[in-house]
Amino acid sequence: MVMTADRTCGRQWTDVRRITALGEPLLELQPGAAGDVRLAFGGDVANSMVCLARILGPGAARISVVTALGDSSYSAWLRERLTRESIHVIEASIGGEPGIYGLPLEAGSRCGFSYWREQSAARAFLQAADLGRFEELLGDPQVLLVTGITLALCSRASFEHLCRWADRHRDCRIVFDCNFRKRLWDSEAQARERIGAFEPLSSLIATGAEDERTLWGATSTPQIIARVSRLPAEYLIRGGPEGCWVGSGQNSQHVATEPVRVVGDTAGAGDAHLASYLGARISGLERTEAAAYANKAAAVIVAQRGSMPHRGTQFPPLPIRAPA
Repeated sequence: MVMTADRTCGRQWTDVRRITALGEPLLELQPGAAGDVRLAFGGDVANSMVCLARILGPGAARISVVTALGDSSYSAWLRERLTRESIHVIEASIGGEPGIYGLPLEAGSRCGFSYWREQSAARAFLQAADLGRFEELLGDPQVLLVTGITLALCSRASFEHLCRWADRHRDCRIVFDCNFRKRLWDSEAQARERIGAFEPLSSLIATGAEDERTLWGATSTPQIIARVSRLPAEYLIRGGPEGCWVGSGQNSQHVATEPVRVVGDTAGAGDAHLASYLGARISGLERTEAAAYANKAAAVIVAQRGSMPHRGTQFPPLPIRAPA
């Protein structure tokens, strides 16, 4: 399946008021220093949408997550937590449980995540969804966030239906975050096939050096830029301590960041980076301004334990753009 979409449509980022994410919120297990385990929640699309809601503030936009959480008491707990964060949860009616993941036992570790999501309600939904179900649940968003994790959870048929939905809704900005997780895919070749088919449908592509190296063999930032610059999209390349790169086509800029100390772990940092970039763009900031803000906001997440911002976590205020 080869589709492309012109998603400029004359619409500005500042016109965006309806933002939806498609994917899988998860229960999160956070090991404590005393050997205890705390129940929290996360998952890439949930992390991004909660950060975005916090950054934009109440009433600035309608922010939704399309998923299936199941019908257990843990489903209700997760649903309530998302709703508390002003996220509209739009669900397929599917029984079962939410997926679960556990943070590394040692704070600051870059490996050791554990997952229990094979039988999750969200996976069942995404495996079975057809075009009609996507039309029903996604509605008419102005921005739709999809990640590589979402694509991995789809079946071949549902992935094709999602691509058809995207091709039909060319007035919707598709934001795609690569977010490659090897264990979710049958093979790297399958990941390359789906991601390679979905990227041309996107208006904004977020990726990182590690994913680009694994999937596309990139060994340097110029090689990453060369690949994404051929796509008809704005791009955001995360470089960790080196900052990030933003651009469109051959026009790219590097935005440095200040060194940060990882106090908790790096879980959710990329999700917060993308969310804060989106929030800044929606608020009227140019690409480099938005990237600088995103670097600062992501530093907030690595200064805590867990992928979701804590109840008292404060993101930097968005810069106020003076009227032109």
